[in-house]
Amino acid sequence: MPLSSRSKTIADELLKALDTSVDNLTDTQFKQLISMSEKVLATYYDTLQRDKDGNITEAENTDWVKGLLEVEQKLLKLLTTATYNKGITEYFSDFDTILKLNKELQTTQNGIVDYKKLDDALTPKQAFIKDKVLFELKQGGIKKVFVEPTKQVLLNAISLGWSIDETRKEMDRIYTPNGELERNAIRSYMQQIARDAIYSYNGTINGTIAQEYDLGKYSYIGGVVSDTRPFCQKYHGTIIEKKNLNEILTVYLGGPYLSQGMYKVPVSDYEANFAAYRGGWNCRHIAIPLR
Repeated sequence: MPLSSRSKTIADELLKALDTSVDNLTDTQFKQLISMSEKVLATYYDTLQRDKDGNITEAENTDWVKGLLEVEQKLLKLLTTATYNKGITEYFSDFDTILKLNKELQTTQNGIVDYKKLDDALTPKQAFIKDKVLFELKQGGIKKVFVEPTKQVLLNAISLGWSIDETRKEMDRIYTPNGELERNAIRSYMQQIARDAIYSYNGTINGTIAQEYDLGKYSYIGGVVSDTRPFCQKYHGTIIEKKNLNEILTVYLGGPYLSQGMYKVPVSDYEANFAAYRGGWNCRHIAIPLR
């Protein structure tokens, strides 16, 4: 049975809640991190030796090595502060909203009223997703897009004898290239982590519901953008029967173009986790279980 009018309204509310959560975390974390890091860098700049023309002359001694290591440790420490953690905590609270909306949707659409099986199965899966977010935003990829590029600019500045103004300009290319935050690598990374996690959590809810309550179809809806993947373009707004997933995924995962953006896993794995995987990383679609 297709989504009822009321179910569509709830689904739209769910999609809006997902994207709002992603935007809020991305904006909060990015602004806080850049603000804190600029203070660390400003203090470091004041310690650097300069000639009469204002160019850095630290390359003539080895003290800068110790100073650069101290900057690295301070930048890493920023990722553990209460200020940085606040946005992540607020983001995790949105998971409760997503679960509540899914339950309301399933009660309206499929008449499910007892969610004990869902809650029991979901607890460890939710913990895993949250742990992955914490790792990526505090220890994993954030070091690659934030700490390492910052260190490289400082290393270049010292080695090549840049002025502080030149150093700041190069740093701005990392933090706000061309003045467009949307194109910033740090912000883009945070956005992808935020979207993949909360959409994956939503998908895990849907996959668990489909399995635990024996629902055999998915309504595939969501956002369509300029670079929407071939799979999502094809099945956007359609109802996909679970019994056909293996055949569908075999076609898409078997073609380099068709599999664009999708996870590189065996068909059986993708089929078993379809509601969570959907169109792959950074996908804006959801798969709602139907009878």
